[in-house]
Amino acid sequence: MRGWKVTTMDKRIPGGAGRSLPWRPLGLALGAVAVVAGAGIAWSWRRARIRAVETSPTRTRPLVPPVAPDDTRRTEPQAAPVPGPEAVAPAPPAAAPAVAPAPSAGLFGHLGHAVSGHPWVFLVAWLLIAGLAGFGTFVGFGQGGLFDRMTNSQSLVSGSESDHVTKLMAPADQGESITIVVTGVDLATGMSQATGIMSSQRLALASVSGVSHIVDPFALLGAPGPASAQAQAMLSANRDGFLIQVSLDPALDKAGRDAAHSRLDTAMANLRTALSAQFPDAGVASISSRAIGDAIIGQVQSDLLTGEAISLPVALILLIIVFGGVVAAGLPLAGAIVSIVIGLGAVWGLTFWLNVDSFILNIITIIGLALSVDYGLLIVSRYREELAATLLSAGFPTDGSVVPDKATSRALVRTAAQRAIATAGRTVTFSAVTIACAMSALLTMTSDLLRTIAVAGIAVTLLAVLMAVMVVPALIVIANRVLIRPSVLTRIPGVRVVTRAVGDAASDHGIFSRLARRVHAHPWIFMAIVLVILGVMASPIRSFTMRTVFADYLPAGNATTLAYETLQADYPAARAASLIVVADTPPADAAPLLMKLQGLPEADFVSPPAPLPGDPSRSFINVHLAYDNQVGSEVTDQVSTVRGWDLGYDLMVGGPAALQKDFIDSVLASAPQALAVMAAAVLVLLFLMTGSLIVPVKALVINSLSLVASLGTTSWIFTNGHFGMPQTAGIETIIAACAVSFGFGLAMDYEVFLLARIKEAWDAGLPNDRAVELGLQRSGRIITSAAAIIVAVFIGFTFGKMIAIKEIGVVLAVTVITDATLVRLLLVPSTMTILGKWNWWAPRPLKRLYTHLGFLH
Repeated sequence: MRGWKVTTMDKRIPGGAGRSLPWRPLGLALGAVAVVAGAGIAWSWRRARIRAVETSPTRTRPLVPPVAPDDTRRTEPQAAPVPGPEAVAPAPPAAAPAVAPAPSAGLFGHLGHAVSGHPWVFLVAWLLIAGLAGFGTFVGFGQGGLFDRMTNSQSLVSGSESDHVTKLMAPADQGESITIVVTGVDLATGMSQATGIMSSQRLALASVSGVSHIVDPFALLGAPGPASAQAQAMLSANRDGFLIQVSLDPALDKAGRDAAHSRLDTAMANLRTALSAQFPDAGVASISSRAIGDAIIGQVQSDLLTGEAISLPVALILLIIVFGGVVAAGLPLAGAIVSIVIGLGAVWGLTFWLNVDSFILNIITIIGLALSVDYGLLIVSRYREELAATLLSAGFPTDGSVVPDKATSRALVRTAAQRAIATAGRTVTFSAVTIACAMSALLTMTSDLLRTIAVAGIAVTLLAVLMAVMVVPALIVIANRVLIRPSVLTRIPGVRVVTRAVGDAASDHGIFSRLARRVHAHPWIFMAIVLVILGVMASPIRSFTMRTVFADYLPAGNATTLAYETLQADYPAARAASLIVVADTPPADAAPLLMKLQGLPEADFVSPPAPLPGDPSRSFINVHLAYDNQVGSEVTDQVSTVRGWDLGYDLMVGGPAALQKDFIDSVLASAPQALAVMAAAVLVLLFLMTGSLIVPVKALVINSLSLVASLGTTSWIFTNGHFGMPQTAGIETIIAACAVSFGFGLAMDYEVFLLARIKEAWDAGLPNDRAVELGLQRSGRIITSAAAIIVAVFIGFTFGKMIAIKEIGVVLAVTVITDATLVRLLLVPSTMTILGKWNWWAPRPLKRLYTHLGFLH
């Protein structure tokens, strides 16, 4: 309606600086840094291996057991066996060395030496950083805390047509608009009473300091012409309520707006009290950029607390089962908590350069928590394995029945911690770099929101691995003999049995090695079965639909959400338009456009042409189409239709459907670049780790199949509302993009874990099948345990109310479950069995390159 405007949800919340970063140069710079860092790490490891060979004629501890007598496919010298941590040695011989030799030098060798030698320095330094990050997050150093500085964007693609329309409809010099929604007032019988009450309350609302203008229907009812029509539009279609439009002074700063909102809340409470005397069911709520932002951010905080309250206890219980003790179980969680706090501080810092939307905080927290626990679990597990071998080499039993004195224990623990960093530290760093590269693919997108998610995701991924290779080992060394002694929990009947069955024992023979042998016997059958299952899971991808609806982010049952829903249902002239058409012609000349818009299918409301705010030479028309799904294909098709009209002047189309169309189009247009970045990262990093060209290509294909299967299953779950999830008309576009990036990275996470162990066995001279068998046995329990914990973290966040967070939690949980079971346990072993020695093939030039830059695990 002309002369007034109802504020809906598409407004930016103040707080972020909004300055855009040079994304493409930033992406190239990050890529260059990754390449240089990878080359530096490779060179350092290569030099470390050369020095190790020069200074150590024999291995201190072999990595793998000998080859079975009947396995003669490789003729390289075989290594000696390694006893598992559950083995108990006889009494220490007199000549046994007190401590096994330390691991060789190199990047991670030096890091292990530094962390194990000065654990308190590293721990205190990171705790100080965490303290500063926490203070910035929750207090803000006078600049506002994280939740005060986050925003809610109305546009997802800067420079798009829908973005331009949005900016034209809300010029920067226009004061904030607030719509007061009054319900429970029977106008059919109480019009005179309501008019009388509003005559006094109107003055009270208008006298609020900071309010520049107020419009209510009772002041316009007696006016002639358009004013009377405007008054009728502000009355509920059911005649059980009305709207009041309030505008704030454009000159107000943030503090002034905050004060005006507070005073207006008091005036609204007085209005509710006055109405209740005549209408007992009267309710008063407001819709504004501030109210909507507060509702969304409040839900983000609530869902964050809910997710962590569920995920952390479940993760702790699973870690206790894996490690059989509270102290060992608490180490990964301690690293995760420090990582989360610093990660939140990093996101707070990003708000000074970027507009950080509130809901992405949960996405980043999910990823940071999952990866921190994942990496910490691997480090602690490898430490326990190294500790068992170190104890055994020093002549002590590995079951903790005999604990060395304090000084000897310190030396043994430091040596084991160094080895854990030098081995598992390399693996988790590889994994983190791979995931970071997968996330960097989002930097190729034209959406500022997706690029912000990429920057924040890369930051929390790097923090997760830094905590794993610094904070967790520092805590291990500080704990000293605590981790050598058996946990008191093992005295509880049944706990020891459970721990031995599903714990992190590093035996070279067990359920996973038996599974590998079964796969070796029938590789084609297992591969066919898994591919059929993945095909069935992927089949719903044919009807996969992406959608972008800001209303989905409003918390259900919230007062602001209820007011918004009332507005859409009861006020046809004020509800959110399906299309907002801006024409380069004045309203007086827009009659032909008005007639064409009225002829659109299902057009149940078309507003008269009105002058564009701040530019009377141009006009705008709001169009509402009577479709249940306001961003469905029926509406987006009309966006394309109107944009194609030629009336002799330029037209632009905005609104929710146009915004979604522009966003999806931008994602699809950038998808080839993003996928190319992820593929290149996988090929390069896995080649540098394995020296093979076949393994990276195979991993790329397999992980792509796994990801498509996960997306198809997630679409089936939400389209049909299975497993207690809400039924939706599609998956949020933001979540779909994040699922591809994050899901692909997580799938590569377990690929790296498994290949690292297989590569150790292959480099030690074992045949391909035996290397796969041993690698799967050595990593199977850890991969399964890590997957169970990560799934618990993801599922924990689905108990919140925000649909987008439910979707990301489900899709990542399905991805991890699929990857850790069907792919890692069956498909990878079967394909590696079929390929045999060709797994490790690469052209001679690449082999020579790997010789100089090989990641030798």
